[in-house]
Amino acid sequence: MGVSHFISFAVLAFASFARCDDYKVPVPYYGNETADDFLQTVWRLVVETSYEFPGYDGWYNNRAHPDWGAADSPMFRRLPHAYEDGVYKPSGQNRPNPVNISTALMSGETGMPSYRGRTAFLVFFGQQVVEEILDAQRPGCPPEYFNITVPKHEVLNPEGKDDILIPLLRSRYDMGRTGFSPNSPREQLNEITPWIDGGLMYGIGKTWADALRLLKGGRLLSTKDQAERGELEEDEKQYGDKDFPAVNNIRLPMANPPPPRDHYLKNVKRFFRLGNPRGNENPFLLTFGIFWYRYHNAVADRITELLYRAYNDEQVQKEFGFEKTYSEEEFKEHYDEKIFNEARKWVIATHQKVIVYDWLPSWLKTDAFGNSFSLDPYTVYKPEVYPQIMHVFQSAAMRFGHTLVPPGVRRRRPMAKTNEECDFVTNTAKTQEDGKMAVRTCNSYWNPQEAVSEFDIDDFILGMSSQITEREDTTITEDLRGFVFGGLDFSRRDLMAVNIQRGRDHGLPDYNTARREFGLDEIKDWNDINKETCGPNATKSNPKQCEMIQAMREVYNGRLDDIDIWPGGIAETTADGPGPLFRAIIADQFTRIRDGDRFWFENDKNYLFKDFQREAILKTTLRDIILEITEIDDSELAENPFFYLTAKEKCERVVGRAQTDGFNLTNFNCTENINCSNLVQAFTDEGYSTSVVSRYVNCNITHSIKADPCPGGTVDGGNSSQVAPCTPLSTFDYFTGSEVPYILTFAAVGLFVILTVALLIFLSRINQQKIALQRRAGREESKRMSKDTSLHEVVEWQGHKEGDRDVKVRMDIRKKSLILFAAGNLRRPARTIDCSRTSKLVLTESTDRLRNYLSVSIDNDYDLVLRFDGAREKVAFIDAMRDFCTSTGVNMRANMSGEKSMLASAVTKAKRQKTLDKFFRVIFKRAFHIDEDAEDTEVLTQSEIQQTKCELTIYEFADALSLKPSSLFVQNMFDLIDKNKNGLVSFQEFLDMFVIFAKGSGADKARLLFDMYDVHNREQLSKVEFRVMLRSLMDLANTTVEDAQIDEVISSMFEQAGFSNKETLTFDDFNRLLSDYKDQLDHANLNFSGMEGPAQPPADVARTRTVLNVQRENAPDRARRTVLKAYGEARATNRRTHVEVRIKPSNKPKREHSAMGTTLTQIANYMENYRLHIFWVTLYTLVTIAIFAERAYYYSVEREHAALRRIAGYGVTVTRGAASGQMFTYSTLLLTMCRNLITVLRETFVNRFVPFDSVIWFHKYVAYLALLFTVIHVVGHSINFYHISTQTPGDLTCLFRNFYRATHVLPKFHYWCWGTITGVTGVVLTLIIIVMYVFAQQYARRNVFRAFWLTHQMFYLVFILMILHGAGILVQAPLFWAFFIGPLTVFVLDKLISLSRNKTEISITKAELLPSEVTALVFKRPAGFEYRSGQWVRIACLDLGADEYHPFTLTSAPHEDNLSLHIRAVGPWTMNIRRAVDPNIIRHKPFPKLYLDGPFGEGHQDWYKFEVAVLVGGGIGVTPFASILKDIVNRASLGAKFSCKKVYFLWVTRSQKQFEWLVDIIREVEDKDKTDFVSVHIFITQFFQKFDLRTTMLYICERHFQKVSNKSLFTGLRSITHFGRPDFSTFLGSLKDEHPGVSKVGVFSCGPPPMTHGVEEACSALNRSRFTDDPAFVHHYENF
Repeated sequence: MGVSHFISFAVLAFASFARCDDYKVPVPYYGNETADDFLQTVWRLVVETSYEFPGYDGWYNNRAHPDWGAADSPMFRRLPHAYEDGVYKPSGQNRPNPVNISTALMSGETGMPSYRGRTAFLVFFGQQVVEEILDAQRPGCPPEYFNITVPKHEVLNPEGKDDILIPLLRSRYDMGRTGFSPNSPREQLNEITPWIDGGLMYGIGKTWADALRLLKGGRLLSTKDQAERGELEEDEKQYGDKDFPAVNNIRLPMANPPPPRDHYLKNVKRFFRLGNPRGNENPFLLTFGIFWYRYHNAVADRITELLYRAYNDEQVQKEFGFEKTYSEEEFKEHYDEKIFNEARKWVIATHQKVIVYDWLPSWLKTDAFGNSFSLDPYTVYKPEVYPQIMHVFQSAAMRFGHTLVPPGVRRRRPMAKTNEECDFVTNTAKTQEDGKMAVRTCNSYWNPQEAVSEFDIDDFILGMSSQITEREDTTITEDLRGFVFGGLDFSRRDLMAVNIQRGRDHGLPDYNTARREFGLDEIKDWNDINKETCGPNATKSNPKQCEMIQAMREVYNGRLDDIDIWPGGIAETTADGPGPLFRAIIADQFTRIRDGDRFWFENDKNYLFKDFQREAILKTTLRDIILEITEIDDSELAENPFFYLTAKEKCERVVGRAQTDGFNLTNFNCTENINCSNLVQAFTDEGYSTSVVSRYVNCNITHSIKADPCPGGTVDGGNSSQVAPCTPLSTFDYFTGSEVPYILTFAAVGLFVILTVALLIFLSRINQQKIALQRRAGREESKRMSKDTSLHEVVEWQGHKEGDRDVKVRMDIRKKSLILFAAGNLRRPARTIDCSRTSKLVLTESTDRLRNYLSVSIDNDYDLVLRFDGAREKVAFIDAMRDFCTSTGVNMRANMSGEKSMLASAVTKAKRQKTLDKFFRVIFKRAFHIDEDAEDTEVLTQSEIQQTKCELTIYEFADALSLKPSSLFVQNMFDLIDKNKNGLVSFQEFLDMFVIFAKGSGADKARLLFDMYDVHNREQLSKVEFRVMLRSLMDLANTTVEDAQIDEVISSMFEQAGFSNKETLTFDDFNRLLSDYKDQLDHANLNFSGMEGPAQPPADVARTRTVLNVQRENAPDRARRTVLKAYGEARATNRRTHVEVRIKPSNKPKREHSAMGTTLTQIANYMENYRLHIFWVTLYTLVTIAIFAERAYYYSVEREHAALRRIAGYGVTVTRGAASGQMFTYSTLLLTMCRNLITVLRETFVNRFVPFDSVIWFHKYVAYLALLFTVIHVVGHSINFYHISTQTPGDLTCLFRNFYRATHVLPKFHYWCWGTITGVTGVVLTLIIIVMYVFAQQYARRNVFRAFWLTHQMFYLVFILMILHGAGILVQAPLFWAFFIGPLTVFVLDKLISLSRNKTEISITKAELLPSEVTALVFKRPAGFEYRSGQWVRIACLDLGADEYHPFTLTSAPHEDNLSLHIRAVGPWTMNIRRAVDPNIIRHKPFPKLYLDGPFGEGHQDWYKFEVAVLVGGGIGVTPFASILKDIVNRASLGAKFSCKKVYFLWVTRSQKQFEWLVDIIREVEDKDKTDFVSVHIFITQFFQKFDLRTTMLYICERHFQKVSNKSLFTGLRSITHFGRPDFSTFLGSLKDEHPGVSKVGVFSCGPPPMTHGVEEACSALNRSRFTDDPAFVHHYENF
């Protein structure tokens, strides 16, 4: 081993990097060109002299030992082996997991700069050095896996699995001579030569080298040459004008792993032909490959030029006498071999010099003063030196460079290209990292040509020489530690873990053994591993390094003798470079390579070079070569590309070396502005001689001490603005088939899913279009039937989310208004646009597409956007608008706009509402000083100031109050607060009014109400005006109240106040009239969302309340409670039924629970409530798992040695288990479809043990379980198909030596998928199941029910194909019949029952079109048709499709002779059935016939089984309760006894007028309910959202009316009427005290999902918080 020593940086700089201004690249150098005999010398040295050139394969370098240094020779075992068995088993079996070591020692923050300014150029030059002398990466054959377990939650195991392995094959070894006994343990092979002999540029074989050559002029083949020959394919022509090595279109067997970024095999011909088979690994290594290629051609061109000059020189011809005359082209061909070998000789020699004398000293050690480590000086060739690569060098020491590798490399364009200095480029889309500052290392593996060809290698050279690399420590960038490339099956690996595992694979001993063998002290204390940094006498501080060593101590459990060499050696790293062990190993290796190489350029006995030529080589630097073969200018390249130093750093190095030698510079500080002259002057000022000064500073050599150009800094792998993130780990299964069939098959399946979804959406839109056409036809029909020509029937577009609606527009010239009516309702306007307050109107017409949109805009209102059926209608409307504007004096301005732009800019109601919301928020802020500082309550933000400019129309004012603009109440209030009478309410006007309601007293509010109806300002109200007030309030309720009823109310109120004889009321009288309700008026406000008073109800308030819209009991709610309390108490004695729920005082002590106790209570309550569901689901799931497990066990254990099991492994286990799961689950689905059987069983004792109400949910659960098994089965078989025919491509190449395939081709797949009945039926089954499941989603059932119905009928085909699928007997004999036969038998019998009745035609006896698009059908009850109230049937209309059945709940009662249904028109079929029975359409034709199937049971039919039943109906969801209420009436009339003691019916509707048919049923219930059995609460949600001034007055009137008539003023029923939405939690909670002895309360809801969800949440919340003696709330619901 060579002895290390230090040499002065100045001497090194002079010897290695100095370059006189007139000095060019000295190689090839043949002496002084001006000499008279120069050309003769050239010809003599190149042509006439015979040399023994270095070989390619390393053989016969050493004459005494011809195989020393030969390619494919065993590596040198410098250390004693530590194989576990002494022969071949890997060492370190008891050592820690390599990944744990990697994480503990080598993880950390990247982007920390090198202490010594080392550059990325130095690092990647080091990689090409390794590629020159070492290649031991090929695995052995047969394959031996030495996988690395990845612990949970590592980068390569983010999901925390237990079986994640990094695939690692053991290295190839000398099977002929090693690995047989302890005397000859396994020795791994180095597949290339250890010599620095140009293998990197030319390969290790003559054949390979010839494949790289142009065979003309000694040049290597270029892409330009290929372009001239027409050899480049279309995608390769981009290289035709660039000087790159030839494209590998002859498919040299270069290394071709899949790029981890792309994760698929690519054709090897995309690479450039290089001598190094792995030279295309990354763009940085490729840069050096292209660099040496260009250098060779530059040298060859120079030799060719000199030779051809010599050839044509008379003196040369005279001296050597040429027999034949060649043209220049012929000359290049004739002397090609001579020129090539001569150029190769020079390139190899230059490479040797740069590696050993330039790069290696910088690599091994560079201290703070720039002193570098050097090998012993070369003396002579030493044939006794064995040159082969050591195992420890390959597996540990030379991997030191991994700590310096940056996460990415920046590129800098040369000035010759851009005329700009320091032009660092950002990536483009070509690298798939568009916009990033650096090319990411981890994402560029095996795609190097993308980044290199984007510009050129000049950019990488400048970028790498400007970029400071990673710090010299133990931290490794994630690009290597977790994201280095792998194979297709595991695209990312942890290279640090691989390093450790590779050392164990090669039988390396422990770290201390290595130190002893290399003459170093054994480590006995952990801090001694890196004494300079962490020892007791540490001279350098690096806490991070010390922390890592301590972490390593923990990983190795404090056992120093177990440390692997790689982590131990890397822990020695200091700022200067590798620690003592690695430095010793590397120095020893390169010393042996140099001294044992007979063809070393300094060996004067090989006669390859003359002394003057060797001197020229020693003067040649890598910088010289860069400047020669690139377009890089001298001024833009660092003085030493291996380091980037500032002027200050260069100065400090010089000063530091001088001080070390005793030459101190006092009072001198290096700065960034220092130059060479300043430094010379400092030495001179200290009185040092010129010889001393020149020893350290020579301005002629160093060009002056100045900063290297263009600092590139470092690259931080965690900075997303600098680099793209590493693509994550990907895995791959080698399926049985070619790449294309596999991709097409599975891509087709994936595309089929998308197309199925697209088809669903398409069919939905088709249905929507049909509905739109029906609506259009309806409009056309309406036009024909209408006699009112002033109405324009159009479609109003309300917004992208809101959609559109049919409207009729009337232009009222008298009122100067545009009035919109909803289709079918000409009595009440849907919207009125008041044009009387504006002077202009803007009409915008769409100009593209169908040109059928028109927008009408006025100030302070949202736009009216209309769509017309045709141009004629549009023109007619525009003409009418012109006439309207002319008649009303409104200035109309016409605009044109694109449809998309017009709709985007339109001010929709939603947009206007946002403005109004901000308006009201500012109002609240000003009224209550919300979120304002006490010192500055008058300051408004700019946005709030903008809102104060907003003004409200009467329609927006009415909408804000949830009232009709035509209401006298609204008009009077609007007129009262519109002080300037401009038809708009300003911010200040609204604020003044609001403050009264927000803060005013009851008298203030009464005054406001009085003034509203004192229209003549007489300070008195007549009885007529008071009557008008009450009438306007009645109008708000949207109800019809007889005049006599109004008079009764007034008389009652006047009589009670003592005004029986008065005809007028003063304000004092009015106050007295309302004196009993002062509390209500004090708390009354206006109805604005978000306005809540801060007060809470007092603790002593009476506990009787009625459930209303209460989220929090604020001031308005407290007032409401007070009114209802009085109202309820007054009438309680006059009613036979309880109309409110009384909450009794509870004496239960408060019970405190811990969080755990509460959770356990909730779980216990849930299990109690759903114990049957949990039992059956758990039982079914366990049975399914058992079926899966039985097959899995069979194929895992009992069939372990079967052929398929051995090939496919546990894939067969999974697929067979999943197949059995499929058979069971799909067969079970047949049982859940037996409606008749389920309905019968509901009436038996079985219903007590099986929750048949949840059969639909259970059907879905089983279906999704079946889908899960289907997915598992499909995925599993995709793996099995692969295993049947192949292993990994590498293993195939090993196991089948005669099997040839291109490196990018995988074994074929199509036979197993498309050539067997199992495969074909499997694919078809998969597609059918996709269709069925897509069309089974809620969206499909709502929008394309017929498609859902038809696709669900494909289950017949599914079962047929499942039988055929198993008939192929690919794996086992068919088993499906065992699961299928039983359910099939039951299903067939059940289906026969349905078929026996559902094909009987039934006549409709009565059809009625009710409001709210409800259609009532009454038809004859078939003989023997027995059902219970709450059950449902399926019907099909023969005119609409005899096979399309739809479910509806019966609204008739079991005792009635006919059956009735109430169907709301919300979809295509329901709209069509409405049209099919519309008397205006069918006229004298009979009603269509029906098919009927049923009845079928559901949860609502069990209402009578609970002591207390709560029925909640919303909208058309009241239909099941109509049947139940009728049934109650009938049973009550018969005196039947019920187990149910109390029924609460909550009806939630926008208006009772929507379902007047139900009002009749409720009235009948009230008349016949003599025992207070049913309590009915009606919630009208149309207008009242909170308690306010209006409801205060209405409830006052209601109280007096109830006293007189004992019925509701609004519905005419005795039932309680509320305004708003029910608070289900409060209502249901009150039942716990109302019915204390009840164990269960049945809650049955039917309606829209938000309502049933609210009920479900209330029940769940109460069940979670209930105590032992509280009732459980059992909720059954149906959505429509």
